[in-house]
Amino acid sequence: HPSCVKPARHDGPCVDGFLCRQPLPEGCVEPMEPETLQGLVRRVAANISVTPGMEAVMRHSLPPALWQPSFIVCIGSGQVRVLTLAFVGDPIRGDRPSSKLTPFVLRLLTDDLVPATTDSHSPGPSH
Repeated sequence: HPSCVKPARHDGPCVDGFLCRQPLPEGCVEPMEPETLQGLVRRVAANISVTPGMEAVMRHSLPPALWQPSFIVCIGSGQVRVLTLAFVGDPIRGDRPSSKLTPFVLRLLTDDLVPATTDSHSPGPSH
């Protein structure tokens, strides 16, 4: 398969090419139209940033900082969501941004980012 990237010393068949030839399992939806997929990618990218977390901490009058933010893209059951985790609030422990932590963790989970067939709004995070 032309786009297959094989690890060093790999002599087996191309897994990418094999997977491309497999039928969709029963119950799976057909692939998205390119425009729909592009919109989904934009919504996911907008939530893989500190902006939604900063909006949440400011709304709740917390110090404007997210320490060690992590973004997890959750995909399953026909849904795509972004989970954001970060230490927030005071007191802050640690001497470097990568080691700073607090007793409090912000958890944000977006609504389903896959557009409904009759609804074109882009949902934001729930907190």
